[in-house]
Amino acid sequence: MVASLTVAVILLGAFVIIEARSRLALVPLRIFRNLGRSGAYLVMLCLGTAMFGLFFFLTLFMEDVWGYSALRTGVAYLPMVTMIMAMALASPQLVARIGVRPVVLAASAISAGGMFWLSRITEHSSYAGGLLGPTLLTGAGLGLLFTPLTLTSLSRVDNADAGLASGLINTGQVVGGSIGLAILGTVAWTVVVNTARNAAHAAGSAAHAAGSAQVSGHALAAGFSRGFEVSAAIMVLALMVAAIMIRVTRQDLAGAQP
Repeated sequence: MVASLTVAVILLGAFVIIEARSRLALVPLRIFRNLGRSGAYLVMLCLGTAMFGLFFFLTLFMEDVWGYSALRTGVAYLPMVTMIMAMALASPQLVARIGVRPVVLAASAISAGGMFWLSRITEHSSYAGGLLGPTLLTGAGLGLLFTPLTLTSLSRVDNADAGLASGLINTGQVVGGSIGLAILGTVAWTVVVNTARNAAHAAGSAAHAAGSAQVSGHALAAGFSRGFEVSAAIMVLALMVAAIMIRVTRQDLAGAQP
């Protein structure tokens, strides 16, 4: 993971240098001069980092630890998806009433709380008791974030840069997803391997097949739980970025369309 991040930083630095010196830049750096817009991009980057990794490992958890089928796993996501859609529909009304910044701050905090709650799940948890509540809370936070971040990215943007500003918000989510899978994957599988190794040493060579299966489920649950904790920490970072950088007023949103 360290090597991948190092390469990514080097490539990003080279890209910035090239774009700064080009008269026909693909991504003119002036687009980032607006503090609120840059904050929206960073929050969306964090959102993608936390969200894609969470969905990936939550799917593995339900199928490999709880033994869910692919169909049952898909059905288990329906309440969360419904909550995301409902909050996405409610978000514009909330933004109109209380503004972008309060909605982004509240949504980031809700998402972080839901992901941390989700990290408490174990191989012995049930869907109703251990998964439904955290996923509904997380879905509420995620659904509330998309509209205000899009509006912020388009506020006070020149007509010539409107397409770029809109595209970058989506790019941030996709790039964040790639980073999230790398970071959460490294953390989760490191914990899985260490937990399984420690359990094997404790059990000794006399452990039978059933015991080995239980150890494997416990190791996977421990690793995925740690991954969810990292997702929560990333959303706390998003909350801090939003608190510092996003200062969009209702006047700034005049003419901005999601």
